[in-house]
This record gives sequence, structure tokens and C-alpha cells, in this order.
Amino acid sequence: MKIKVIQVKIGTASYAYNSPKVGDAFEQHLMPTVSRYCAKYGYDYTLITDYPKDRDLLWFNKNTKPKDYDYSVGGKQKASTLVRYLNMFDEEYDAIVTLDNDIYIPENAEPLPEIKGHMAVQDLGKGWGLIRGRYNLPKDTFVNGGVQMVNQEAGKRIYDYFCNVVDKHIEPIAGYHSDQGYMNHFRSLKHDVCHLLDFKWNYMVGCQSKEGRFNGNNFIHYAGNAERKMFYSDLEKGLLV
Repeated sequence: MKIKVIQVKIGTASYAYNSPKVGDAFEQHLMPTVSRYCAKYGYDYTLITDYPKDRDLLWFNKNTKPKDYDYSVGGKQKASTLVRYLNMFDEEYDAIVTLDNDIYIPENAEPLPEIKGHMAVQDLGKGWGLIRGRYNLPKDTFVNGGVQMVNQEAGKRIYDYFCNVVDKHIEPIAGYHSDQGYMNHFRSLKHDVCHLLDFKWNYMVGCQSKEGRFNGNNFIHYAGNAERKMFYSDLEKGLLV
């Protein structure tokens, strides 16, 4: 099975929140663990650093920052989160995996599971409340976008869905200004290709036991402002090797 793993770095390596330099730290210390993982198991790795030339995505930043905003000083460039979906279909690959840049992969992480349809991990945060109840989510479950796995069929479906979102400038679903709103809406329409992954594939330290983050988890996700601080603490302790 030919698999490609994708990360997107347009501007900073991740949402900077109140620490603009955190993206540089992710690029230096976390993203290399992803390329290391790919080399170990024979997956192709691609880092996307530019917006597509044939589509306008910057309109999706409009509720946070103007188009000419200097993201080097901090802030969320939300349009960059849409880019991964426009790269989830590639006829040369049987499956594609997309990962956020604030994910650490331990050296002893397991190989990827069998990839069926669109796969992601349940999000235990509160953001899903805007979507749940309005849409018929598979198993009534909102999933996190930090780790997504698609086979070729599901990748083509979600690619087509997001092309429509981008080309028509469709407003955020249920007012939830996040790519995850669109992605979960897609899942509400396509139950037949939707599956859940075990938490070990997207262990969000802000939602799970912080003490258990290194206990058999494959992808450890430092999502959120408080978790950025934990990342620096783990880095200083030499835990991220």
C-alpha cells in the first residue's frame, strides 16, 4: 500500500497563539519526528509551504485577520488549515495521512493502521457543541482534524467537498469558524466512509491524562495554548527525542 503523509506550513509552522516563536520550535523539534516516522516505515512525506495557485483560500481568514496581516507577529492563519483537504486525493497513492505540526511521534510509534474511508479521533473538547445536534454525525461523534487518514475513495470525496467550499466561499458551518466544522459536516453526509481511530493516534494532551501521554501513544498532540507550555516543558526535560 502506497501512503503519503502531509503537513502544511504556510507562514509559521502552527497557530502561534500568544507565542509567535512556537512555530519555529515545532519545526525544529516536532516535525522532524514525523519525517523520521515516515522514513522508518516507508511512507512518502510531503511538506506543503504555499497556497494553491488556482484557488483563493484567504477569504477564510476574514473573521480573524485582514489579508495583509503580518502573521510573523502571531495570530491564526485559518485559511492554511483548508489546504490539507485539497491534497487528500492523489491517484498515485492508496491512502493519505494529514498531520498538524504540533504533533510529536515517539521513535517507538507503531506503523499506521489499516486505512479505511475517512478516519479520525473523537475530539473531547467543547468546540463540537456547535455542530452536534444540528447534523447527523456518525455515532454522534465530532472528530478532531489534527490527524486524518483517508483511502483513495474517501480522499476524492472530501477533496470534491472542499473544492466546493473554497470555490463558492461557503460560510463556516453553524458559525463554527474552523476547518473542523466543514470536515465534520462532510462526515455527517457520508456515513458510509467514516470511521473512528483509537485515541493513541491523536492523543490530545489537553483532553486526556497528561501523565499518560507517553504511555503507548503514537501521535501526541500539543493542541491549545496551555499545551504549548507543556511542549516547552517536555522539551526542556529532554522527553521529545
